[in-house]
Amino acid sequence: MNATSTLYDVLGLPPTVSEGDIHAAHMRLVRHYQNGIHGLSGAEADQRIQAIKGAWWTLSDPGRRLAYDTGLAAAQALARAQAAPPASPAPETSPAAPTTDAAPLGVLPPLIEVELKSPKRSPLRIMLGVIGSLMIIGLILQIFFSVFAFRQVTGSGDAALEAQQRVIDAERRQTYGDLTDKEIAELERNSVLQREESRAQEEERRKEQAKKQEEYERERALRERKNYADQVSNELRMQEAMDKQKANWERQQQEAQARREQAEEDARIQQRLAREREQWRRELQR
Repeated sequence: MNATSTLYDVLGLPPTVSEGDIHAAHMRLVRHYQNGIHGLSGAEADQRIQAIKGAWWTLSDPGRRLAYDTGLAAAQALARAQAAPPASPAPETSPAAPTTDAAPLGVLPPLIEVELKSPKRSPLRIMLGVIGSLMIIGLILQIFFSVFAFRQVTGSGDAALEAQQRVIDAERRQTYGDLTDKEIAELERNSVLQREESRAQEEERRKEQAKKQEEYERERALRERKNYADQVSNELRMQEAMDKQKANWERQQQEAQARREQAEEDARIQQRLAREREQWRRELQR
C-alpha cells in the first residue's frame, strides 16, 4: 500500500461507490486480515486493518466523505499543476547595432514620459474577487479538516469501530450462536433453498388455484348455457301448448258456429215445410 493511495484504494473501491458497498468491503477486508490467509506478519496485518478501519470511518459518514472528496480533488488538481512543464522564458533581445543616426557621445536622448494609471475597479469585479477569496479559504479549511480527521482516525475512531464490531458480534451470536463461518454459510444457503422451495410451492398453489378457478368458470358457463337452453325449451313447449289450446278453441268455436248455422237452416226449412203443408191443406179444403 503506497503513500499515494487514496482511501478508496485502501478499500479496493471506486470513488462512485455506494455507502452499503463501503460497509460490506470494510467487513470483508477486516475479516480477511483477521482470519484469512494473507501472507503478512501480525504487525503488517494490524496496520492494514487500522488503515481499512480509518478509510471506513472517513467514507462511511456523508459529511466526512464530502470533505475528503473535496480535499482529494484539490490535492489531485495541485499535483497536476505541479507536474505540468514550466513555461519557457521569453528570449532576450540583443542590443541594437549603432546606426548613423545615433546621438553623439555625451548627449543623452530625450526621455519619454509615460504616465502609469491604475485601472478603475468596478464593484462587480470587487465582489467577484471577494467571493473567490472566500471559496479559496473554504477549500483550504476543508483540506485541513480532512487531513486532520484522517490523522486522528486511528486514535479516535478505534473505540467506535470496536463498539460497532462488538454489536455485530453480539447480533451474530444472538442469531447464530457459536457457529463458524462455514456453518453460517451453510445455514444461509439452506435458508435460501427453503425460501426458493417455498416460492416454488406458492407458485404451484397459485397455478392450482388458477386452474380450479378456470374449471369452475367453465362449469358455471356450461350450467348457465344449459339453464338458458332449458328455459328456451320450456318457453317453446308452453308456447306450443298455448297454440294448441287456441287452435282447439277456434275449432270448437267454428264447430259451434256451424251447428248454430245448421240449426237455423233446419229451422227455416221446417218453417217453409210448415207453410207449404198449411197451403196444401187450404187448397184441399177448397
